[in-house]
Amino acid sequence: MPSNFSSFPECVKCDLRSSYCKTWENMTQSCECRDGFARISNGSCASESKEYPLHFKSQLLISSFAVVSDLARGPSSSSSDSEEDEPFCVLGQAEKAATRILTELLSKYDRNLVPKMKGVDVDVELLIQRVSEISEIQSSSTMHILFSQIWHDPGLSFEHEEGAHCLTNLSLSHRMVDNIWLPNVCIVNSKGSAIHKSPTPNIFLAIFPNGTVWMNYRVVVESPCEMDFSFFPMDRVMCTTIFESYAFNVGKVRLHWKRQGQPVEFIDDVKLPDFHMTKFVHEKATFIYPAGVWDQLNIKLLFRRSYGFYILQIYLPTYCMVLISWISFWLDRRSLPARVTLGVSSLMALTLQYSNVSRSLPKVSYVKGLDLFMFGCIVYIFLSIVELAVVGSLEQRKQQRTNVDGDFLSDDDIKKNIFQRTFSTKSFKSGYGARHHQFSECASPEDGGEWPKTRTEWAERTYVECPEPEPPESNRHPEVENDSNNKRWTAEDMDRFCQKLFPITFTFCNLIYWMYYTAKSKD
Repeated sequence: MPSNFSSFPECVKCDLRSSYCKTWENMTQSCECRDGFARISNGSCASESKEYPLHFKSQLLISSFAVVSDLARGPSSSSSDSEEDEPFCVLGQAEKAATRILTELLSKYDRNLVPKMKGVDVDVELLIQRVSEISEIQSSSTMHILFSQIWHDPGLSFEHEEGAHCLTNLSLSHRMVDNIWLPNVCIVNSKGSAIHKSPTPNIFLAIFPNGTVWMNYRVVVESPCEMDFSFFPMDRVMCTTIFESYAFNVGKVRLHWKRQGQPVEFIDDVKLPDFHMTKFVHEKATFIYPAGVWDQLNIKLLFRRSYGFYILQIYLPTYCMVLISWISFWLDRRSLPARVTLGVSSLMALTLQYSNVSRSLPKVSYVKGLDLFMFGCIVYIFLSIVELAVVGSLEQRKQQRTNVDGDFLSDDDIKKNIFQRTFSTKSFKSGYGARHHQFSECASPEDGGEWPKTRTEWAERTYVECPEPEPPESNRHPEVENDSNNKRWTAEDMDRFCQKLFPITFTFCNLIYWMYYTAKSKD
């Protein structure tokens, strides 16, 4: 017995459930009724309403719901005769009274009838233990929840039964669930659900003296999620769970979110590797079936994808592949095999990277945000390979022009060209032929003439007059040819142009991409 009870006998009457020991200014103590209880004729405290307040029920659910053992007061000379006649709860008698009361209740109880003719109001409370997974392939979320239903059943009231004052409630086993009427509230849109069994089914059932029934399930449920991958990986996900009485329409069962206190709570913060929850919304709605109108309680969890993983595993490697393909712009133009290897290797690596990402996502028919990025990078790598083909073509044309100018002239043509140009310019134009009349007409063997064959014949001739040949048709206007050559692009010009064009345009496109999608993710 507590020391304050022995010092103040008046506090012995306090049952700690409906009353408490209060100390007054004159240092005296007495039992006072708690909130929601009123003093009745026999001096004890009783509930003011038929149903217990919901906040009190929450306290009872969190507590152990053990039967309160009242202290028995022995005879005292200061007590009155009415106090001596007032019944008290003796330790061990409450359990016997509970068994007797439950047996009497069930003997005259019909579990097939709705407790009230006007229907039953059921309060629903949800305590989310954790959200363990969100699957893109299945478009669902997995949650572990504590799902409570509270309603009033007059047929289970036992407050006027003998010994009821000794009972706070009847805490029953999960086996007793099948013996009472249930509102049959279920999760109608779940893909799958199961009651935890560790080691027995996690079902809590309590019946209060006024007939209020509190039933709680610990359930793992897989709920559907609405996913739109248009902005992937900066997208959002909304998972919806719908509670509904499967067997009774609004004429028999009316559902409400718990009308006092917070109906939806989280035990801990939702922590997922690739999502974080932004907010949740609980709503009440009605749905019309052919059999009537049903109440529905919806809870919507909104998540935003954490795209840090995709930046490290997809975006940065893809940027590296694109930059590697641009290295070929600075390589020697004659090293075409090395340049082609860089471009093709980057394209194959990017394709493999994209296939690995697509394998973990559903096969949707619309373009995702990541698809747009990957397609753009593939286009840039492909254009770098096309640039190699253009450079090779320009380099080949340049080599062909060089070969036409002199690489493929025969030895006789070279001798003839040198002979004609040298002798005609140095000898004939100097006036030497005017003083010496011994000269020989210059004629090539192809023109029917003969060149001197011996040294004596060469010595007898003062000079050989060879007229300077006319320039070819293509060289009559050299200034026109120089202008056309200056306008013609070379392979070096193409490389220099791409060295600036590719980085600038790629940077500009990426700025537009990130500004648009990050803004959409914050809406």
